[in-house]
Amino acid sequence: IIDPLLVWRAMAAHHSQFVWYRRLSVLFSRYTYINDIEKLSPIDAPPPFDDDDDDCDNNNCDNDGDNDEDDNIASLPPVVTIQEDTFSPQFLLTLPQMNALRKSVLPTGLHHRPWKRIYSLMRDGDSLVAFRKRMEDWNKKQGSISKSNTTTLLVVKTTKGDVIGGYADVPIVPLASNIVGSGGRSCLFKIIRNMQQEDGEKEEEDPVVDVEVYGKDCILSKKVLFSASRRIVAFGGGGGDGDDNGKSLDDGFGLCLSDGFARGTTARCVAFRNEPLVDDGAFDVLDFEVWGFVFGQF
Repeated sequence: IIDPLLVWRAMAAHHSQFVWYRRLSVLFSRYTYINDIEKLSPIDAPPPFDDDDDDCDNNNCDNDGDNDEDDNIASLPPVVTIQEDTFSPQFLLTLPQMNALRKSVLPTGLHHRPWKRIYSLMRDGDSLVAFRKRMEDWNKKQGSISKSNTTTLLVVKTTKGDVIGGYADVPIVPLASNIVGSGGRSCLFKIIRNMQQEDGEKEEEDPVVDVEVYGKDCILSKKVLFSASRRIVAFGGGGGDGDDNGKSLDDGFGLCLSDGFARGTTARCVAFRNEPLVDDGAFDVLDFEVWGFVFGQF
């Protein structure tokens, strides 16, 4: 049993952080009054690391110890989505695809946050005005808590069945007058298609989903562009001044949606170090969604 007054005084000591919703949390949170303790049984320690172990190669682990991080990610529960009304269309992504994108694309700080579908082409239509309003409303709501909460995941499904997209760590539709946001942690991705399912075999209940990611660890200046006049949303830029002849090193945007989100293009882009996300470089859009990550759900 905990003294609620002691909890209140402890929070009040940080008066600049003790805003109204934290006061409500202190008053109504269960942990203000009582906590549980669950005793854990001891487990055997793992065997010591063998420096001569030849099973550790570049494909399995690296000098930064990424295997430990992969083990932590593998233990995550399934992604939680904010439910919509029964008349809303189904999500573009399946749950296994969401779990795979969380593991491969999202920063670890977003791994435990619920997902919310901000915009859907099927649900909201192809109006650029509607898209802009929904994105601006999201930025205002989440940006009032923290600027880091305006990061989003853009997902596109083409008429040929490819699922591609990009993660933007800056607002896709910025509230300021400038139309370009520079996102150092932004990246592009494509979901590798399962050839067995394409051949008509029965889909597994929990299929393995592979994701190819581009630009997540690049340090070049990566741009996320929204232009109402050009009617495009694009990832790309920041590839430098060009080669020795002054020619741009980019073949085009890494990913670009245009024409009312009906069509798109993808090309080799230096900033993201990506190859075209689809074979033809150009595609027709079947569906398009933007996902946000909710902060402060309790």
